[in-house]
Amino acid sequence: MTSLRLVPLECGWLSTSASSVVAGLEGNVELPIPSWLVIHPTGQTALFDTGLHHELVDGVGARYPLMARQFASRFNSDDRVSTRLETVNVDPLSVDTIIFSHLHFDHCGGTSLIPNARIVVQQAEWDSAHHPKLIEHEVYNPADFDLGHDVLKIDGPHDVFGDGSVMCVPTPGHTAGHQSLRVNLESGPVVLTGDCIYWEAVLEGMLLPPFGFDHELQLASMRKLRDLRDREGCRLLYGHDETQWTALEQSSSGII
Repeated sequence: MTSLRLVPLECGWLSTSASSVVAGLEGNVELPIPSWLVIHPTGQTALFDTGLHHELVDGVGARYPLMARQFASRFNSDDRVSTRLETVNVDPLSVDTIIFSHLHFDHCGGTSLIPNARIVVQQAEWDSAHHPKLIEHEVYNPADFDLGHDVLKIDGPHDVFGDGSVMCVPTPGHTAGHQSLRVNLESGPVVLTGDCIYWEAVLEGMLLPPFGFDHELQLASMRKLRDLRDREGCRLLYGHDETQWTALEQSSSGII
């Protein structure tokens, strides 16, 4: 039987001032927007996040006028999650599961392109993402993710394939229901941190964004992921780490 595989899919980039994502930093940052394909030995497939919406080929303002004040995008038709899947010989219509770290626009924009998957999301995140005030301020846009998919709303850890190989790990704080994903590869466990940790220096300095649902909760979640790294030998793959991302092998063989 083949091994569990994890394939990074590059779904565009965002540019913004560093201080808009990490309090007190200077300059600008380039943020890769990843989706992660998990291929189980049984042939089942799951995506962790779906990248940017295809309308962003015309810029962030084409869909999110408020977010356009903060972010600029580099995104073309090849960056659509469906196109990235096709380049690694996976039919977007065949994907079984979408696991959301959270429901901000850069993590769920490609959901319409994966129409047959079952969504796995924390109940607290789903509830927050339908809050009228948060929708008004473009923190969430249900038109990105509430599209008629079968939705499994979970509360806490979740075994995606039922065999312990891929586990949802609650890491709230950035949002009410943020979660990370542990993938137990043959070479060792990997944790996709999502936006609990943007990049490595954020973890080392325990740095926080100027916004968020609960900073104390996020710090606790960051410590939890640090412990998984230091005590259990998990390799952390960060949410928007330009240096780490460019070093990853992005191919159909994936990270093994």
